[in-house]
Amino acid sequence: MKNILLLAIILSFSLANAQQDLYLPNPHRNWYEPEDPETVFFGLSTYFPIGLSHSSLSNDYELNAGIQLEVNVFITPQFVAGVYGKWHEGEVSNIEKIGNISETNFSEYGVSLGYYQAINREFNYLITANIGGVSQRNSVPFSSGSFRENGTSYKLGGELGYRFNQTIAVFARVSPYYLNLDINNAAYMDYLNKHFLVDVGFGLRVHLHNPNG
Repeated sequence: MKNILLLAIILSFSLANAQQDLYLPNPHRNWYEPEDPETVFFGLSTYFPIGLSHSSLSNDYELNAGIQLEVNVFITPQFVAGVYGKWHEGEVSNIEKIGNISETNFSEYGVSLGYYQAINREFNYLITANIGGVSQRNSVPFSSGSFRENGTSYKLGGELGYRFNQTIAVFARVSPYYLNLDINNAAYMDYLNKHFLVDVGFGLRVHLHNPNG
C-alpha cells in the first residue's frame, strides 16, 4: 500500500511538471531570459534634427535638439507595434522667406510598426516604419500671439541597442523622414511644405516581461 501511495505521489508530481512545461512558451532568441517572454519596452531619447533638402526647414531654420517618448508592445517575439511623441524647437534664421515668425515649436504624435532582432545577449537592432501627425506652433516677433500649421510625417528608423541586463538598455538611432506640411503660399509652395530630414539620437530603454510565460 505504501509503495502504491509513493508511486501515486511521484506520478502526480510528474504530471504537474509536465503540464507546467506544456503551457510555457518555447524560448525565443529575442528573449533576454528564456523563461521570461518580452512584452513591452519604453523609450526615452534625445535627437538632433538635420535638414537634407532644399526647403525652408533645411535652409532658413536653426533646429534645436529634441526629446522623444515611445511605447512598443511585442505582438510576436520579433514584431512590435508602438506609439510615440516627439518635440523640438527651431529659430528662424531667414525671416524674408519664412514670414513674420521668430521661432517654431514642433510636436509630433504617431504610430509605428517594427522588427526587433537580438544579435546576441547584449546587442540588438530595431527597424521601424512610422507615420505621425505634425503640428507647428509659430511665434510672432514682439508679440504674445502665435498660429499653427499642420502636416504629416513618414519615417523609417534604424537603431542599435545594448542591454546591460534584462530590464535596462541604451540605443543609438538614425531616422530619415519626409515631412509634408499644409502651408498655403503660392510663391513658395514646395519650398515651405516638402521637407526631407533625418533625426540622429540616442536614448534609454526599459524592458518589461511576463515571468514564467
